Amino acid sequence: MKVKDFSYARPFCFLVFLFFALASNADESSDSGEHFSVAEELTALETEFAAMQENPIDWESAEGIRQDALLYRREDLTLQLLKSLVRVARRVLDMPADAAERGELAARLAIKDSKLEAAFTDRFDKLLGRINQKTLQAANVSGADRAILDAEIDSLSELRLRFLETIVDIVKIREALNFPRGALEVIAGRSLETYANERVGFIQLSSEMRKSISEKLKMSGKDPDLLAALSLQEHYIARATTRLDRTITQLDRLDMETASLRRVMIEQSKAISVSMVDADVLNILWEDLRDSLSVWLQFSAADFLFQALVFAAILLGARLLGRLARNLVQRGFSRNPGNTSQLLRDMTISLVGGGVFVIGFLIALSQIGISLAPMLAGLGVAGFIIGFALQDTLGNFAAGGMILIYRPFDVDDYIEVAGVDGTVKKMNLVSTTITTPDNQALIIPNSKIWGDVIRNKTGQRVRRVDLEFGISYSDSIEHAEEVFRKVLATMPAVLPEPAPNIQVIRHGESSIDFIVRPWVKTEDYWPTYWAMQRAVKLAFDEAGITIPFPQRDVHHFQGDNSLSGKGDVS
Repeated sequence: MKVKDFSYARPFCFLVFLFFALASNADESSDSGEHFSVAEELTALETEFAAMQENPIDWESAEGIRQDALLYRREDLTLQLLKSLVRVARRVLDMPADAAERGELAARLAIKDSKLEAAFTDRFDKLLGRINQKTLQAANVSGADRAILDAEIDSLSELRLRFLETIVDIVKIREALNFPRGALEVIAGRSLETYANERVGFIQLSSEMRKSISEKLKMSGKDPDLLAALSLQEHYIARATTRLDRTITQLDRLDMETASLRRVMIEQSKAISVSMVDADVLNILWEDLRDSLSVWLQFSAADFLFQALVFAAILLGARLLGRLARNLVQRGFSRNPGNTSQLLRDMTISLVGGGVFVIGFLIALSQIGISLAPMLAGLGVAGFIIGFALQDTLGNFAAGGMILIYRPFDVDDYIEVAGVDGTVKKMNLVSTTITTPDNQALIIPNSKIWGDVIRNKTGQRVRRVDLEFGISYSDSIEHAEEVFRKVLATMPAVLPEPAPNIQVIRHGESSIDFIVRPWVKTEDYWPTYWAMQRAVKLAFDEAGITIPFPQRDVHHFQGDNSLSGKGDVS
């Protein structure tokens, strides 16, 4: 008997067991939390505070990184104690106002709050001292040591902000419990304001350093050290902006003025939120805009107006010079057209005028202080990207250039291309416009034309008119040929050389078919074609020559019905 392997089920059973165990612990924790009274929490808080005051650990006796770690742990424990105080105070605040024990608990909390206030003030001052000490040390080192100290200063600064956020919670709860104002309110407002100004200073200093590094990058190219320095300043600005936003939130909770701080946030933020803007901020922004506009009108408006006039004058001059260049080139082609096609002449005239205007436009940009080198470099990159995206359009450009060079047709030529035929009216580097005999305008991409057979029906000076006629089998071939020669002799457009060709081409089912092929000038092709059709019919009628209709002889044979029982018809 084959034994089944249940080893795959063991992990699943373990996970199920772990889930029910955690759920049971969660239920027990929830039940214990519900029955854990405010008085018990306050007693636990007093115990923790007493343990902190006894200070069994000599936090400052260690040295180096051990001392830094122990002191950071001490500040973190202090912060946790503050949060515990906030939690207990909120539970007292949430108790009914007429509860008998609320007053007693509030009194105990007030005594503990005053003692904790003194301890907190001492710890917060020591934290600030450590930040200042580490900042002085960082100024005297470099490399990896500087990076380590910067990271430690950043961690202490974050801890400082967490202290301030927690102390604001305590201040707001004390107000709700009608506790007397003390040192915490002073520390909260003063420290938050100082911290906010430090963040603003960091943002402004890093912004100026970023600007300076960016200018150096423009001159030195992609220097790795400068790129790293620029990235570092971007990081400093983003971090300071985030902490400034948190500081503004706490200042608003204390009803302190934050309009100037939010203005800095707006300047640094890529997206403006509703919380950043109020009447005070709008007034400050309006005053900044008004002052900037006043300074600009006083010192820069005249220069800007002069540059605008110079720019407009250069553009106007470039446009006039472009027209003059077009006229000169057009006159030159008119006096000596040579062997150039009309399409090439039109395209050359257009390119000369446009080229002169583009050069004038670039000169105008340089006169108003816009550097052309970065612009041309950017145009080169953009041209590569656009060229890759517009391959079909570039194919039309290339085909247009080949048509202009090899000149398979010209304006007013009657051509057959891409399955259509008509008269060429105009052409550019992208497309060719053809007018059909029924006066429809067809715009055909040049790539379609150059990639297909081009049949230029008016490209030669003379052209053969191909005609075909039929006579009855009972008529004379010699007589018909004589009629054709007489008709051709009456056509003034028919050229004597090359001589017309008159031949019997086939014996048809109903007629003897002739080809008549006279040569005429290209412009006389269609008038001669239509005149020949009419004249031959009239001449055949006069000579008694029949142009037969299609006909078929049907012969009926009567067989021996006695043998077959029916007749055969074929």
